[in-house]
Amino acid sequence: MFGERVAAGESGTAVLMGDPNHSGHQFIGKVQDAVERAATDDSHPVRVIPGISSLQIAASRARTSMEDTEFVTIHKSGDLSEDMDRLATAVGDRHLLLLPRPYDRMPDDIARFLLEDGADGGLEALVLEHLTHDEETIGRFSLEERATRAGGDGPEATPFSDLSVLAVRRGVSIE
Repeated sequence: MFGERVAAGESGTAVLMGDPNHSGHQFIGKVQDAVERAATDDSHPVRVIPGISSLQIAASRARTSMEDTEFVTIHKSGDLSEDMDRLATAVGDRHLLLLPRPYDRMPDDIARFLLEDGADGGLEALVLEHLTHDEETIGRFSLEERATRAGGDGPEATPFSDLSVLAVRRGVSIE
């Protein structure tokens, strides 16, 4: 119905929590498809207006330069194998900033995956939660410490919220 109304010339706003350039792209695609299906011409009236991304905030808080960082989101549905391969390839060589997938691929699960793929267990892993909110927290751990708590697929199986970002800092170890 939204697509039909916008295609007919009405204005509308589809509000998205999250970053439209990362995990939000699936939602944006659904809105775009709905409007295009209803459109009778070649106009594309959908305009994306991003805010400040949690990944930008996380990079700042973790002191990782964006040009030296591999950004990966697994906060999406579908096959994650290419994304997981990107993480495994980049860990240790680049900083990692990751949007986890609640609740089956949370920071602890990613830490275990990276260790199983040969990452240095002493690398610093930061879990940044509720960024820019009053309850914002930043936990500093080693990959090895986080990996010991992996497993589970529900909110009760993880100490972290679905509003978390995992940062793994290249060349920074916790002794």
